[in-house]
Amino acid sequence: MAETAIDSLRDSNGCLDRAAIRSILPYGDDFLFVDEVTHLTDEEIEAGYTIPEESTFVRAHFEGLPIMPGVLIGEGMAQAGTLVVRYNLENHQNHDILAFQIENARFTRPARPGDQLQYRVRLVKLRRYVARLEGEVLVGGREICKARVVLAIIERDKLRLQLEALDQS
Repeated sequence: MAETAIDSLRDSNGCLDRAAIRSILPYGDDFLFVDEVTHLTDEEIEAGYTIPEESTFVRAHFEGLPIMPGVLIGEGMAQAGTLVVRYNLENHQNHDILAFQIENARFTRPARPGDQLQYRVRLVKLRRYVARLEGEVLVGGREICKARVVLAIIERDKLRLQLEALDQS
């Protein structure tokens, strides 16, 4: 594969840091669940996220029993998957990538503040408007989540027009 715009953001070890990831994904700090990318090809990604000790979502989820909500673990996996999809798209910045379907999600262990989530996501199929991925999340080498994710790929301008039309109806 030819070098992409995303390749130019890699550090000397071939990794992407949080600042590089923020320049690719359209999320603010409070909703970005990928801190680093250690491996990225056109077929797969390995990425990580350390659960902050003092985050609102952990404090408010099961008060007195701080664990990361499973839906946010799945969101982090989908964000990592979005990075591998964007890596394959020409002019990726002109597209929005939205969750379309999560299939067979299974959570086998909780994740706690201070844990480092390791995402391993593989691109199974990429079409013009849809991407299918399979992924797992590990903590300390042990699987805590496994799922298949389907992402919709939409031209950014078209999505905005569709949303405006919905607002007017």
